[in-house]
Amino acid sequence: MFLGLLSILVALAVRPAAAFDIGVAGSPVASISDGDFKGLFSELRRNGISVYFPTFQFQEVPEPRSLGFEKDFTAPCAPDDPAFQALRDTGMKIILPGEFVYPAPERIGDVAISLDPLSQLIACAGRDHIAGITNYDEAAFHGIPIGDVEKFYARVKQIDPSLPVLMVHAPVITDKPSLRGERRIKAYLDEVRAYGAHADIVGFDVYPVPAAVANIATPFSGDKPVGAGTVVADYMSWLNEALPGKRKLMVLQGFAYSDLYEGRYREANVPAALLQIIEPPDADQMSAMFTQARSAGAELILYWGQASLPDTTTPPWPSILALGRRFGQ
Repeated sequence: MFLGLLSILVALAVRPAAAFDIGVAGSPVASISDGDFKGLFSELRRNGISVYFPTFQFQEVPEPRSLGFEKDFTAPCAPDDPAFQALRDTGMKIILPGEFVYPAPERIGDVAISLDPLSQLIACAGRDHIAGITNYDEAAFHGIPIGDVEKFYARVKQIDPSLPVLMVHAPVITDKPSLRGERRIKAYLDEVRAYGAHADIVGFDVYPVPAAVANIATPFSGDKPVGAGTVVADYMSWLNEALPGKRKLMVLQGFAYSDLYEGRYREANVPAALLQIIEPPDADQMSAMFTQARSAGAELILYWGQASLPDTTTPPWPSILALGRRFGQ
């Protein structure tokens, strides 16, 4: 672990100073189950984490389940709502989930700018406390028409040209039929490049541990899965080459794949031999992925999946906080 942290220090020392934030998409259930946003945000800020993406989904399989606090960060709203007051009291910044702001692409622009949900959210949170808004998640992978992505981007810029639009893409997952073979992979990456025109900050979500379960390849590995040692570096290298005019982000793994399952369902349906190899990233792997993203110029490192963790002692949450304390703002 010492060598991993040392490599981070060396990498950051040789780079010029630039805007940089560490953020989290949710936090362990015990940290927010009481709805105390000010308490949560204060704790995150004490640990160098400055950006929050309001997701409270703690389960994916057999069905998605959430604590339901997403509604506290949507329009209609008021500036004195506790969630927005907590942002201002603690200095936290929020990333607005685009799907919640504009759930129906065909309805974008149907109301006057003053009544638009994005305008309302800016008024409620305060512009200084909004780090950006996500365009539709993994749009190219999910087949969302590029016209919808373009319309989304244009509307945001119509309301506030200064507000960054973030775009997160799915990585190359080798067990997906749509991404098998070099031809399909190239076609997908060409789409990612085209979709990236309609965002200011572009990146991938990369959850590679363990490699045998994640099945994540990179633009340079063909159809072979890549582990935490090089996967983020490969994606950052491709982004810097394919989209040189865009700022970069990376969404990194804050969970073990088994955390996404309801407990009884997991025991009944996931083979014990498979569960034995499913672990969260360890401290060295967390450090390695952080180093790769930051040293290649990522302006935002966002952790996802930790909302599925039961409490703040469950790995890899302590490693996320440790990285925040060392390198965050």
